[in-house]
Amino acid sequence: MNRLITGFDKDKLIKLFSWGIYLFVNFIFCIKYNPSSEVKFFYLLIAYPLFVWGVFKLTQYKDVQKSRCFFIFVAAFILLLSFLLMRCIDKYTVDVDRWSALAFWSENLKNGVFPYGTPTHKGGYASPYPVWQLFHFPFHLLGDTGYGQLFCLLVFFVFLYFNRKRIAGGAFILLLALSPGFWWEMSVRSDLLCNMLLAYMFLSSMFYYQLWSKHLYMSAIVTGLFLCTKMLVAIPLFLFVFPHFLRLAAKKKVYFALLVVAGAIVPFIPFLFGGHGILNHPEYNPMLQQTRQGNMWVVIILFVLIVFASLRWKTMRSCFFLSGLFLFLLIASVGIDIALSNDIHYMIFGDEFDVSYFNVSIPFFLFCILRSTNNPCYPYRL
Repeated sequence: MNRLITGFDKDKLIKLFSWGIYLFVNFIFCIKYNPSSEVKFFYLLIAYPLFVWGVFKLTQYKDVQKSRCFFIFVAAFILLLSFLLMRCIDKYTVDVDRWSALAFWSENLKNGVFPYGTPTHKGGYASPYPVWQLFHFPFHLLGDTGYGQLFCLLVFFVFLYFNRKRIAGGAFILLLALSPGFWWEMSVRSDLLCNMLLAYMFLSSMFYYQLWSKHLYMSAIVTGLFLCTKMLVAIPLFLFVFPHFLRLAAKKKVYFALLVVAGAIVPFIPFLFGGHGILNHPEYNPMLQQTRQGNMWVVIILFVLIVFASLRWKTMRSCFFLSGLFLFLLIASVGIDIALSNDIHYMIFGDEFDVSYFNVSIPFFLFCILRSTNNPCYPYRL
């Protein structure tokens, strides 16, 4: 009985904490991008959680969230509104250069020019790794790299639809639709969240379809390719892969590691060397671009904790909770460092700290919110 009570309390705590992070991240977007000074901080603090909770509970009435029609309606609404935002908002007026980091890179590649090194429309340099850049290249040829975000959303919604018996897909995309952080991503054509949604799908498939045991070496290649997209995906990938890797036979360990390294390094090779190579130009080296912020000691401590946590999780839910938690803590550590050097107001409203990085933790916390108990179908490591 004590074990049951302890398990219930732990499960409830994870769910409440996940709700708290979801609301906190989106509340930060509410106050930072509040369009009217008449709407005070206190009103947003009360109104936004009540609105989300009210809509969430209302759509739970008579199992509306479980309806196929509801899922299709919300998914279509998100895709249509995202498309309209991309069409109506002049991308050159957006004070975020993630879209141009992809578009200008692709335009250079199309014209036979070394893709890294060309400033974005805001004067910065492209930070995405080659696989993520190449993923968006076909969409640039179609007319807009923003179509890549729409494609990722479509694939993600299809994945949720076919796995709606495993995870409450209708509730999941409803909470996405109620997230100001999500709509910020779509409005500025940010590719950050979509990258993590793909990683979320890959890790979910490891549990749902046992890809690790059925397609070990293909899983290694895909893991390596994901590591060659953006740096932050390394956290959830490591949490899942490392304990499974330790249990492999020595020969399989070698093959697996070589395939991961190949997937992560080989796409970089054409861009490493030569007069324009990123090794000779640290100012636009994407690896340095993605690691230029943060305290080294904090990163080391978090890495030690991640290694320890990877050996402790037992369920899909705990793995995903830890993924969201460490992503959140890493971004929060950067924000805290900036706040200590300046103040909280500067951290939130200034340009030095990008609050949108908090969004990468949201998919994993949504899973924890919507999985009220440990799923008996996927409780243990594979």
